[in-house]
Amino acid sequence: MKAIILRDSEGFFDDPKESEDLQITIRIACEFFVFLRQSKDVPELDEAEYMAGTIRSGLDWFFSMAHTGGILTGLKLQRGFGPKLPSSFPELKASYDSVFHQVLESTHSIKAIGLLLSLVQMMFLFMTVCFPSFLSFSSESGSD
Repeated sequence: MKAIILRDSEGFFDDPKESEDLQITIRIACEFFVFLRQSKDVPELDEAEYMAGTIRSGLDWFFSMAHTGGILTGLKLQRGFGPKLPSSFPELKASYDSVFHQVLESTHSIKAIGLLLSLVQMMFLFMTVCFPSFLSFSSESGSD
């Protein structure tokens, strides 16, 4: 994946900071790919929390990569609630797998960077699903 992105990047990632952003983003995207591949159905809670923590550890680098994507010529990025995001773990697995392979088959470095950002967005989605949310409450007195 890194070789595809560097192929025609014209030295953009020669800067140590840019190179680090790319390296860490790719490493975590690949770890998530392996995690999804090894998960049959919904992953065990401890595995999911570990992966969510791994994703969380890369936040600063992901946002730096998003900034980089925003200044690259020819790359149009989208924000907001535009695309239909996966709504189940099997959909997330299928979508991530599809985009991951699009990165590997990309013939343009800048397009591969945009696709990598789409992978990051799906990792964020996974992380939000793993975040605890309200299920119910019951008090001893029986009142809310």
